[in-house]
Amino acid sequence: MLVFISDLHLTDGSSGETINPDAFEKFTYQISQLAQKAKARELQIVLLGDIFDIIRSDTWLKSDSVRPWSSEDALDRNGVGLRKYTSDILTDIIENPKNKQSISWLQELKSTMEKWDVPVQFTYLTGNHDWLINRYPETRMAVSRCFLMPDSYEAKKFPDGFFWNDYKVYARHGDFYDPINYEKDRDRSSLGDAIVIELINRFHNEAEKHIRNADPQFLSLIKEIDNVRPMFDIPVWIDGLCKRFKSRNTANKIKEIWNNLVKDFMKLDFVKQHDKFGPDYVDLLKMVFGISKIMPLSITARLPFKKIASLIGGSDKMIDCAFKEDILKRNEAQFIVYGHTHKHCVIPLDQVPLSDGSLMNKMYFNTGTWRTVHERTKFDIQSQEFTNWQVMSFVVFYKDGERVDTNGNQRRFEVWSGALG
Repeated sequence: MLVFISDLHLTDGSSGETINPDAFEKFTYQISQLAQKAKARELQIVLLGDIFDIIRSDTWLKSDSVRPWSSEDALDRNGVGLRKYTSDILTDIIENPKNKQSISWLQELKSTMEKWDVPVQFTYLTGNHDWLINRYPETRMAVSRCFLMPDSYEAKKFPDGFFWNDYKVYARHGDFYDPINYEKDRDRSSLGDAIVIELINRFHNEAEKHIRNADPQFLSLIKEIDNVRPMFDIPVWIDGLCKRFKSRNTANKIKEIWNNLVKDFMKLDFVKQHDKFGPDYVDLLKMVFGISKIMPLSITARLPFKKIASLIGGSDKMIDCAFKEDILKRNEAQFIVYGHTHKHCVIPLDQVPLSDGSLMNKMYFNTGTWRTVHERTKFDIQSQEFTNWQVMSFVVFYKDGERVDTNGNQRRFEVWSGALG
Protein backbone atom coordinates (compact mmCIF):
# COMPACT_ATOMS: atom_id res chain seq x y z
CA MET A 1 0.00 0.00 0.00
CA LEU A 2 1.48 3.28 -1.20
CA VAL A 3 0.17 6.60 0.18
CA PHE A 4 0.89 10.14 -1.06
CA ILE A 5 0.42 13.43 0.77
CA SER A 6 1.89 16.81 -0.11
CA ASP A 7 1.79 20.56 0.46
CA LEU A 8 1.25 20.42 4.21
CA HIS A 9 3.35 23.59 4.57
CA LEU A 10 4.20 23.07 8.22
CA THR A 11 5.56 26.44 9.39
CA ASP A 12 7.34 27.92 12.38
CA GLY A 13 4.16 29.92 13.08
CA SER A 14 5.70 33.32 12.34
CA SER A 15 3.82 33.93 9.11
CA GLY A 16 0.49 32.32 9.84
CA GLU A 17 -1.03 29.30 11.52
CA THR A 18 0.39 25.85 10.92
CA ILE A 19 -1.86 22.80 10.49
CA ASN A 20 -4.00 21.61 13.40
CA PRO A 21 -2.73 18.22 14.66
CA ASP A 22 -6.29 16.89 14.48
CA ALA A 23 -5.76 16.50 10.72
CA PHE A 24 -2.92 14.07 11.36
CA GLU A 25 -4.96 12.15 13.89
CA LYS A 26 -7.71 11.68 11.29
CA PHE A 27 -5.16 10.73 8.65
CA THR A 28 -3.46 8.07 10.76
CA TYR A 29 -6.81 6.56 11.74
CA GLN A 30 -8.01 6.49 8.13
CA ILE A 31 -4.77 4.97 6.82
CA SER A 32 -4.71 2.25 9.46
CA GLN A 33 -8.30 1.33 8.56
CA LEU A 34 -7.52 1.25 4.84
CA ALA A 35 -4.44 -0.89 5.45
CA GLN A 36 -6.47 -3.44 7.38
CA LYS A 37 -9.21 -3.51 4.76
CA ALA A 38 -6.65 -3.93 1.97
CA LYS A 39 -4.74 -6.60 3.90
CA ALA A 40 -1.66 -4.56 3.15
CA ARG A 41 1.68 -6.31 3.37
CA GLU A 42 3.56 -3.02 3.60
CA LEU A 43 2.83 0.67 4.05
CA GLN A 44 4.85 3.27 2.19
CA ILE A 45 4.02 6.90 2.97
CA VAL A 46 5.39 9.43 0.50
CA LEU A 47 5.77 13.05 1.60
CA LEU A 48 5.59 14.62 -1.85
CA GLY A 49 7.15 18.01 -1.26
CA ASP A 50 6.41 21.26 0.58
CA ILE A 51 6.04 19.46 3.90
CA PHE A 52 8.35 21.65 6.00
CA ASP A 53 7.97 25.20 4.65
CA ILE A 54 11.40 26.82 4.92
CA ILE A 55 10.45 29.77 2.70
CA ARG A 56 7.32 30.94 4.54
CA SER A 57 9.07 32.25 7.64
CA ASP A 58 9.55 35.76 8.97
CA THR A 59 13.05 34.74 10.06
CA TRP A 60 14.30 35.76 6.61
CA LEU A 61 13.13 39.31 7.25
CA LYS A 62 15.39 39.56 10.31
CA SER A 63 18.39 39.42 8.00
CA ASP A 64 19.67 42.49 6.20
CA SER A 65 21.00 40.46 3.28
CA VAL A 66 20.73 36.65 3.46
CA ARG A 67 17.99 35.05 1.37
CA PRO A 68 17.52 31.62 -0.23
CA TRP A 69 19.08 33.01 -3.41
CA SER A 70 22.19 34.25 -1.58
CA SER A 71 25.56 32.64 -2.24
CA GLU A 72 26.86 30.20 0.36
CA ASP A 73 29.61 32.58 1.47
CA ALA A 74 27.26 35.55 1.97
CA LEU A 75 26.86 36.64 5.61
CA ASP A 76 24.57 39.11 7.30
CA ARG A 77 25.74 41.83 9.67
CA ASN A 78 25.92 39.25 12.46
CA GLY A 79 28.07 36.87 10.48
CA VAL A 80 25.23 34.39 9.85
CA GLY A 81 24.85 32.70 6.48
CA LEU A 82 22.28 30.74 4.49
CA ARG A 83 23.13 27.38 6.06
CA LYS A 84 22.43 28.61 9.59
CA TYR A 85 19.19 30.36 8.56
CA THR A 86 17.94 27.17 6.90
CA SER A 87 18.83 25.02 9.89
CA ASP A 88 17.31 27.44 12.41
CA ILE A 89 14.03 27.74 10.50
CA LEU A 90 13.74 23.96 10.17
CA THR A 91 14.42 23.56 13.89
CA ASP A 92 11.71 26.11 14.71
CA ILE A 93 9.26 24.27 12.46
CA ILE A 94 9.99 20.90 14.04
CA GLU A 95 9.86 22.34 17.56
CA ASN A 96 6.58 24.15 16.97
CA PRO A 97 4.27 22.47 19.53
CA LYS A 98 1.53 21.83 16.98
CA ASN A 99 3.96 20.33 14.50
CA LYS A 100 5.57 18.14 17.16
CA GLN A 101 2.15 16.71 17.96
CA SER A 102 1.39 16.23 14.26
CA ILE A 103 4.67 14.40 13.63
CA SER A 104 4.06 12.22 16.66
CA TRP A 105 0.83 10.98 15.05
CA LEU A 106 2.80 9.78 12.02
CA GLN A 107 5.36 8.13 14.29
CA GLU A 108 2.55 6.42 16.17
CA LEU A 109 1.10 5.16 12.88
CA LYS A 110 4.43 3.54 12.07
CA SER A 111 4.59 1.93 15.52
CA THR A 112 1.00 0.66 15.33
CA MET A 113 1.35 -0.82 11.85
CA GLU A 114 4.58 -2.59 12.71
CA LYS A 115 2.87 -4.22 15.70
CA TRP A 116 0.52 -5.69 13.08
CA ASP A 117 3.58 -6.97 11.16
CA VAL A 118 3.15 -4.35 8.45
CA PRO A 119 6.49 -2.61 7.83
CA VAL A 120 6.26 1.17 7.34
CA GLN A 121 8.59 3.29 5.26
CA PHE A 122 8.53 7.07 4.78
CA THR A 123 9.91 8.63 1.60
CA TYR A 124 10.56 12.37 1.37
CA LEU A 125 10.59 14.17 -1.99
CA THR A 126 11.37 17.88 -2.06
CA GLY A 127 9.29 20.74 -3.48
CA ASN A 128 9.73 24.46 -4.02
CA HIS A 129 9.17 25.41 -0.36
CA ASP A 130 11.47 22.80 1.20
CA TRP A 131 14.22 22.48 -1.43
CA LEU A 132 16.80 24.10 0.90
CA ILE A 133 16.52 21.14 3.28
CA ASN A 134 18.19 18.99 0.64
CA ARG A 135 21.31 21.15 0.47
CA TYR A 136 22.71 20.36 3.89
CA PRO A 137 23.39 17.00 5.62
CA GLU A 138 22.20 18.26 9.03
CA THR A 139 18.81 19.41 7.71
CA ARG A 140 18.30 16.17 5.81
CA MET A 141 19.09 14.24 8.98
CA ALA A 142 16.68 16.37 11.04
CA VAL A 143 13.88 15.46 8.64
CA SER A 144 14.94 11.82 8.59
CA ARG A 145 14.74 11.62 12.37
CA CYS A 146 11.20 13.03 12.35
CA PHE A 147 9.99 10.16 10.20
CA LEU A 148 12.34 7.48 11.51
CA MET A 149 14.08 7.21 8.15
CA PRO A 150 17.55 5.72 7.47
CA ASP A 151 20.68 7.63 8.50
CA SER A 152 21.89 7.31 4.91
CA TYR A 153 20.15 10.61 4.05
CA GLU A 154 22.95 12.42 5.86
CA ALA A 155 25.14 11.46 2.93
CA LYS A 156 22.63 11.33 0.07
CA LYS A 157 19.90 13.72 -0.96
CA PHE A 158 16.16 13.17 -1.00
CA PRO A 159 14.99 12.40 -4.53
CA ASP A 160 13.22 14.89 -6.80
CA GLY A 161 11.17 12.15 -8.42
CA PHE A 162 10.76 8.42 -7.89
CA PHE A 163 9.23 5.36 -9.56
CA TRP A 164 7.56 2.58 -7.57
CA ASN A 165 7.62 -0.34 -9.98
CA ASP A 166 5.38 -2.62 -7.88
CA TYR A 167 2.62 -0.01 -8.11
CA LYS A 168 3.47 1.39 -11.57
CA VAL A 169 3.50 4.88 -10.03
CA TYR A 170 5.85 7.76 -10.82
CA ALA A 171 5.73 10.91 -8.67
CA ARG A 172 7.36 14.31 -8.38
CA HIS A 173 6.27 17.51 -6.65
CA GLY A 174 5.01 19.21 -9.80
CA ASP A 175 6.74 22.58 -9.52
CA PHE A 176 9.18 21.08 -12.03
CA TYR A 177 6.76 22.40 -14.67
CA ASP A 178 6.16 25.81 -13.08
CA PRO A 179 8.82 28.27 -14.32
CA ILE A 180 8.07 30.81 -11.59
CA ASN A 181 8.75 28.22 -8.88
CA TYR A 182 11.45 26.07 -10.48
CA GLU A 183 14.75 27.29 -11.96
CA LYS A 184 15.75 24.17 -13.96
CA ASP A 185 17.71 22.98 -10.94
CA ARG A 186 16.33 21.76 -7.60
CA ASP A 187 19.28 23.31 -5.74
CA ARG A 188 18.54 26.81 -6.96
CA SER A 189 16.22 29.55 -5.74
CA SER A 190 13.28 30.69 -7.87
CA LEU A 191 11.20 33.81 -8.37
CA GLY A 192 8.57 32.12 -6.23
CA ASP A 193 10.91 32.30 -3.22
CA ALA A 194 11.26 36.03 -3.67
CA ILE A 195 7.49 36.48 -4.04
CA VAL A 196 6.84 34.66 -0.76
CA ILE A 197 9.57 36.37 1.27
CA GLU A 198 9.60 39.91 -0.13
CA LEU A 199 5.88 40.29 -0.84
CA ILE A 200 3.76 37.77 1.04
CA ASN A 201 5.78 37.45 4.26
CA ARG A 202 6.67 41.13 4.34
CA PHE A 203 3.13 42.32 3.66
CA HIS A 204 1.58 41.21 6.93
CA ASN A 205 4.60 42.55 8.84
CA GLU A 206 4.24 45.97 7.25
CA ALA A 207 0.48 45.96 7.82
CA GLU A 208 0.87 45.19 11.54
CA LYS A 209 3.56 47.85 11.82
CA HIS A 210 1.66 50.70 10.15
CA ILE A 211 -1.99 50.01 11.00
CA ARG A 212 -2.17 50.29 14.76
CA ASN A 213 -5.92 50.32 15.31
CA ALA A 214 -6.99 47.79 12.69
CA ASP A 215 -9.44 45.04 13.54
CA PRO A 216 -7.41 42.05 14.86
CA GLN A 217 -9.43 39.77 12.60
CA PHE A 218 -8.40 41.91 9.65
CA LEU A 219 -4.72 41.55 10.51
CA SER A 220 -5.18 37.83 11.06
CA LEU A 221 -6.76 37.42 7.63
CA ILE A 222 -3.89 39.30 6.01
CA LYS A 223 -1.62 36.44 7.07
CA GLU A 224 -3.77 34.16 4.93
CA ILE A 225 -2.49 35.83 1.77
CA ASP A 226 -0.26 32.84 0.94
CA ASN A 227 -3.32 30.58 0.73
CA VAL A 228 -4.96 32.59 -2.07
CA ARG A 229 -5.15 30.53 -5.26
CA PRO A 230 -4.06 31.36 -7.87
CA MET A 231 -1.49 33.85 -6.58
CA PHE A 232 -2.37 36.28 -9.39
CA ASP A 233 -5.62 36.92 -7.51
CA ILE A 234 -3.77 38.32 -4.47
CA PRO A 235 -4.30 42.03 -5.31
CA VAL A 236 -8.00 41.37 -5.92
CA TRP A 237 -8.20 39.47 -2.63
CA ILE A 238 -6.57 42.39 -0.79
CA ASP A 239 -9.05 44.83 -2.30
CA GLY A 240 -11.99 42.62 -1.38
CA LEU A 241 -10.68 42.25 2.17
CA CYS A 242 -10.43 46.02 2.54
CA LYS A 243 -14.01 46.49 1.35
CA ARG A 244 -15.21 43.81 3.75
CA PHE A 245 -13.94 45.74 6.77
CA LYS A 246 -15.27 49.06 5.42
CA SER A 247 -12.51 51.37 6.62
CA ARG A 248 -11.45 53.71 3.82
CA ASN A 249 -8.35 54.90 5.66
CA THR A 250 -7.27 51.34 6.39
CA ALA A 251 -8.03 50.26 2.83
CA ASN A 252 -5.98 53.10 1.35
CA LYS A 253 -3.07 52.36 3.66
CA ILE A 254 -3.17 48.64 2.89
CA LYS A 255 -3.10 49.28 -0.85
CA GLU A 256 -0.28 51.78 -0.40
CA ILE A 257 1.74 49.21 1.57
CA TRP A 258 1.16 46.54 -1.07
CA ASN A 259 2.04 48.80 -4.00
CA ASN A 260 5.24 49.98 -2.29
CA LEU A 261 6.26 46.38 -1.66
CA VAL A 262 5.63 45.53 -5.30
CA LYS A 263 7.77 48.49 -6.37
CA ASP A 264 10.59 47.43 -4.05
CA PHE A 265 10.24 43.83 -5.21
CA MET A 266 10.79 44.81 -8.82
CA LYS A 267 14.00 46.63 -7.84
CA LEU A 268 15.60 43.54 -6.29
CA ASP A 269 18.73 42.45 -8.14
CA PHE A 270 17.54 38.84 -8.01
CA VAL A 271 14.26 39.82 -9.71
CA LYS A 272 15.94 42.07 -12.28
CA GLN A 273 18.23 39.18 -13.24
CA HIS A 274 15.11 37.32 -14.38
CA ASP A 275 13.85 40.24 -16.45
CA LYS A 276 14.89 39.34 -19.98
CA PHE A 277 14.42 41.24 -23.22
CA GLY A 278 10.84 40.97 -24.45
CA PRO A 279 7.78 39.63 -22.60
CA ASP A 280 8.67 37.33 -19.73
CA TYR A 281 7.46 36.23 -16.30
CA VAL A 282 8.76 39.35 -14.57
CA ASP A 283 6.72 41.50 -16.94
CA LEU A 284 3.68 39.36 -16.11
CA LEU A 285 4.27 39.87 -12.38
CA LYS A 286 4.59 43.62 -12.91
CA MET A 287 1.28 43.68 -14.75
CA VAL A 288 -0.58 41.53 -12.22
CA PHE A 289 0.84 42.61 -8.87
CA GLY A 290 1.12 46.31 -9.70
CA ILE A 291 -2.15 46.42 -11.54
CA SER A 292 -3.96 48.51 -8.91
CA LYS A 293 -1.92 51.54 -9.98
CA ILE A 294 -3.13 51.20 -13.55
CA MET A 295 -6.85 50.53 -13.28
CA PRO A 296 -9.45 49.75 -10.61
CA LEU A 297 -9.30 46.24 -9.21
CA SER A 298 -13.00 45.87 -9.93
CA ILE A 299 -11.97 45.86 -13.61
CA THR A 300 -8.83 43.75 -13.30
CA ALA A 301 -10.83 41.14 -11.42
CA ARG A 302 -12.49 40.31 -14.72
CA LEU A 303 -9.22 39.78 -16.59
CA PRO A 304 -8.24 36.18 -17.40
CA PHE A 305 -5.44 35.81 -14.86
CA LYS A 306 -6.67 32.36 -13.86
CA LYS A 307 -6.13 31.27 -17.45
CA ILE A 308 -2.65 32.81 -17.40
CA ALA A 309 -1.88 30.99 -14.14
CA SER A 310 -3.03 27.73 -15.66
CA LEU A 311 -0.78 28.21 -18.69
CA ILE A 312 2.26 28.90 -16.50
CA GLY A 313 2.03 26.29 -13.79
CA GLY A 314 -1.58 25.58 -12.93
CA SER A 315 -3.69 22.46 -12.91
CA ASP A 316 -4.33 22.37 -16.67
CA LYS A 317 -0.64 22.57 -17.52
CA MET A 318 0.17 19.81 -15.04
CA ILE A 319 -2.22 17.46 -16.81
CA ASP A 320 -0.45 18.05 -20.13
CA CYS A 321 2.97 17.57 -18.52
CA ALA A 322 1.88 14.35 -16.82
CA PHE A 323 0.79 12.94 -20.19
CA LYS A 324 4.22 13.76 -21.66
CA GLU A 325 6.28 12.07 -18.91
CA ASP A 326 8.71 9.71 -20.66
CA ILE A 327 8.14 6.93 -18.17
CA LEU A 328 4.42 7.04 -18.92
CA LYS A 329 4.98 7.11 -22.69
CA ARG A 330 7.17 4.00 -22.38
CA ASN A 331 4.30 2.24 -20.57
CA GLU A 332 6.52 1.63 -17.55
CA ALA A 333 4.36 3.83 -15.33
CA GLN A 334 0.59 3.69 -15.37
CA PHE A 335 -0.01 6.47 -12.84
CA ILE A 336 1.59 9.93 -12.52
CA VAL A 337 1.30 11.81 -9.21
CA TYR A 338 2.11 15.49 -8.63
CA GLY A 339 1.52 17.97 -5.82
CA HIS A 340 2.16 21.75 -5.90
CA THR A 341 -1.13 23.14 -7.27
CA HIS A 342 -3.11 22.66 -4.00
CA LYS A 343 -5.99 21.26 -6.09
CA HIS A 344 -6.51 17.52 -5.86
CA CYS A 345 -7.76 15.71 -8.93
CA VAL A 346 -8.02 12.38 -10.73
CA ILE A 347 -7.71 12.68 -14.52
CA PRO A 348 -7.79 9.84 -17.08
CA LEU A 349 -5.01 10.45 -19.61
CA ASP A 350 -4.99 7.59 -22.07
CA GLN A 351 -5.82 3.94 -22.67
CA VAL A 352 -3.34 1.76 -24.54
CA PRO A 353 -3.31 -1.94 -25.49
CA LEU A 354 -0.46 -4.03 -24.12
CA SER A 355 1.29 -6.97 -25.73
CA ASP A 356 -0.60 -9.46 -23.55
CA GLY A 357 -3.91 -8.18 -24.90
CA SER A 358 -4.86 -6.20 -21.78
CA LEU A 359 -5.52 -2.47 -21.63
CA MET A 360 -3.54 0.01 -19.57
CA ASN A 361 -5.55 2.95 -18.23
CA LYS A 362 -3.08 5.77 -17.72
CA MET A 363 -4.08 8.34 -15.11
CA TYR A 364 -2.87 11.55 -13.47
CA PHE A 365 -3.41 12.39 -9.80
CA ASN A 366 -2.75 15.54 -7.82
CA THR A 367 -2.45 15.20 -4.06
CA GLY A 368 -3.86 18.65 -3.28
CA THR A 369 -3.07 20.16 0.11
CA TRP A 370 -4.05 20.08 3.77
CA ARG A 371 -4.30 23.83 4.15
CA THR A 372 -7.01 26.48 3.94
CA VAL A 373 -7.66 27.72 0.42
CA HIS A 374 -9.12 31.09 -0.57
CA GLU A 375 -10.67 31.25 -4.05
CA ARG A 376 -12.59 33.88 -5.91
CA THR A 377 -16.32 33.26 -6.33
CA LYS A 378 -17.29 32.39 -9.87
CA PHE A 379 -20.46 34.36 -10.49
CA ASP A 380 -20.08 37.53 -8.42
CA ILE A 381 -20.70 40.56 -10.64
CA GLN A 382 -17.28 42.08 -9.95
CA SER A 383 -15.60 38.79 -8.97
CA GLN A 384 -13.97 40.43 -5.95
CA GLU A 385 -15.56 38.13 -3.39
CA PHE A 386 -13.63 35.17 -2.01
CA THR A 387 -14.66 32.20 0.04
CA ASN A 388 -12.44 29.81 1.96
CA TRP A 389 -12.48 26.31 3.35
CA GLN A 390 -10.05 23.80 4.80
CA VAL A 391 -9.10 20.83 2.68
CA MET A 392 -7.35 17.53 3.23
CA SER A 393 -6.66 14.94 0.56
CA PHE A 394 -4.45 11.92 -0.04
CA VAL A 395 -3.96 9.28 -2.71
CA VAL A 396 -3.51 5.53 -2.12
CA PHE A 397 -2.25 2.87 -4.54
CA TYR A 398 -2.42 -0.90 -4.17
CA LYS A 399 -0.29 -3.64 -5.64
CA ASP A 400 -1.33 -7.16 -6.62
CA GLY A 401 -3.06 -8.96 -3.77
CA GLU A 402 -4.02 -5.79 -1.88
CA ARG A 403 -7.52 -4.30 -1.88
CA VAL A 404 -9.26 -7.14 -3.70
CA ASP A 405 -13.04 -6.72 -3.48
CA THR A 406 -15.62 -9.44 -2.74
CA ASN A 407 -15.99 -10.17 -6.47
CA GLY A 408 -12.28 -10.79 -6.84
CA ASN A 409 -11.57 -7.48 -8.60
CA GLN A 410 -8.13 -5.99 -7.98
CA ARG A 411 -8.41 -2.30 -7.03
CA ARG A 412 -5.44 -0.13 -7.96
CA PHE A 413 -6.06 3.23 -6.33
CA GLU A 414 -8.19 5.10 -3.84
CA VAL A 415 -8.50 8.87 -3.35
CA TRP A 416 -9.77 10.55 -0.20
CA SER A 417 -10.61 14.24 0.02
CA GLY A 418 -12.40 16.23 2.68
CA ALA A 419 -13.42 19.86 2.99
CA LEU A 420 -14.40 21.82 6.09
CA GLY A 421 -16.00 25.20 5.53
